[in-house]
Amino acid sequence: MVQWLGAEHQKLSIAETLQATARSLRQSFIDYVGRVGVDRESLAWWLGSLSEKNPTVSNAFLHLCYVSVAAQLCQQRQGAGTLVLVVESRGVRRAIAHYLRAHSLQFVEAHESRLYESLVVVREWVEMLARRMWWGCRTLYRMIAARALGFPVGILDGASAFSTRSWILLHSWVDARSFEPSGQYRDVYFGPLRDELKRRGFPVAIVAAILPRSPYWRLLARLKRSGIPVIIPQAAVSLGDLLKRCFESLIPTAKRCDWPSLEGLEVSDILNEVQRLDWIKNRPGDTLLISDIVGKWCKHLDLNTFIYTYERHAWERAYCQAIREHAPHARLIGYQHSTVSPMWLNHFISPAEWGKVPFPDRVVTNSPYHYELFRRHGFPEHVLSCGGALRYSTLGHEPLAPVAATTNGQRVRILVTPSVMITPAAELLQAVVEAFASSTEFNVIIKFHPCMPGSRVIAAAGIRSLRANLQVSNQPVSELLRETDVLVYMDSTVALEALAYGVPIIHFSSSYETDLDPLEDFEGVRVSTGTIEGLRSAVRTVVRVDGDTRMGRLRRQRDVVNIVLSPPDRSTVDLFVLDASS
Repeated sequence: MVQWLGAEHQKLSIAETLQATARSLRQSFIDYVGRVGVDRESLAWWLGSLSEKNPTVSNAFLHLCYVSVAAQLCQQRQGAGTLVLVVESRGVRRAIAHYLRAHSLQFVEAHESRLYESLVVVREWVEMLARRMWWGCRTLYRMIAARALGFPVGILDGASAFSTRSWILLHSWVDARSFEPSGQYRDVYFGPLRDELKRRGFPVAIVAAILPRSPYWRLLARLKRSGIPVIIPQAAVSLGDLLKRCFESLIPTAKRCDWPSLEGLEVSDILNEVQRLDWIKNRPGDTLLISDIVGKWCKHLDLNTFIYTYERHAWERAYCQAIREHAPHARLIGYQHSTVSPMWLNHFISPAEWGKVPFPDRVVTNSPYHYELFRRHGFPEHVLSCGGALRYSTLGHEPLAPVAATTNGQRVRILVTPSVMITPAAELLQAVVEAFASSTEFNVIIKFHPCMPGSRVIAAAGIRSLRANLQVSNQPVSELLRETDVLVYMDSTVALEALAYGVPIIHFSSSYETDLDPLEDFEGVRVSTGTIEGLRSAVRTVVRVDGDTRMGRLRRQRDVVNIVLSPPDRSTVDLFVLDASS
């Protein structure tokens, strides 16, 4: 587009305006979703991506910010020449056009023909049907795999599935990291919690959720060989359940409608677009099956407590709703296992939603810092408990030591951890390639998020092949950090791990997405930049410091790690044991 317009036209950066706009609209959007949610209160609403507000799933908030940024640019540049806005989303474009008409601003809109829009409708139906077929086949394969490997509807624990014991179910994500070389199971997300509860005499079973793109059959086989009490959700799904939910998900649950305006902006086209994407994708079927799964469990076991990783995803709310329905005596505990930025909107709910949205009895935070963050943003204190970072219980125990200097001709070793979201991941990869690929001064290791295939990010970035000094690694982050001079990231929790290992961190600010960095409020622990030259300069600066400066930085880093990810103690486990009176 820039080449087509010519060199005489100026490209405007919206990075700073976008981030400022996102911060200013944050609470308004949360409250808005809460208000309209009360009016539309239903299970379909609570399980939808609009109610979820997850920036990795729904673009509703980002697109609203785009409209606000466009409105600001149009007002600021009146009389300053022609402003060309390049907009990919039809919903955003229509919202901007509505704003310009409402404010009597002159504009020309280039839009698709009616034929093109008709073809888009056909394409959406074809995509929806293809996704349903894929989802149905994938779910059927998982049902068959679970049964073929001998997993019952109840708990596989070497005893009867109809055990009279009152079980604690620990819902945890499973992939290759979940097993020691010996084959022993280890919980990546809850650390020692399962073993500690067992020592106290509680029967604990793992609800094994296999991470997407992981080898399902192989991991189920390893779970069975591990000998731990385990329950596989797909083992409880019948063919009738699958067909029923598949046909139900074919019907759009939300019709196009007029939505209330937000901060004076017309948002109907944006929100209708989000709800239509919900229908096209496979998420409705997965969440609807959870009620069937929990109903079968409760016929085979006595459920005492259900513990899960708290991020307020749709699947979490589906479990909360199903357990309230099928096992009303059971307690629900969400564990905030990772870092949280205020811009991770899915973690937060509005005052209007309390008592209506499916929610756990208790949310256990991993530090006093996050406890206060949730409390400041409206969480009632009776649902909050301050715990410790079970997932990172061994992080930062190494003694502080200076990292080897890299100024004697050695190449600077850079670890890059792209985002779980495709757009910022591709944006960071493009910046890294431009900054470091043509220089012999740097060695770059790229560690993609386990839920985001590296091939997809590379394709989205328009990169045909990586230079010799850029490599993709599948090694564990802990191993990579031991051989790293500097970390470049956008929003990854790996930044906290890097601080614990004494590795300096550089934050690359996105020009296209809201900033989700959990370390934004901590001064002196990161360098932030949003340009290619700034990235290259920042790397050179942070690795070329004297010994005293390095040690001071290391101490500050370790302090921040202990603030954000507090070490757990014996009382942390107590928070996961609720009495009936709690």
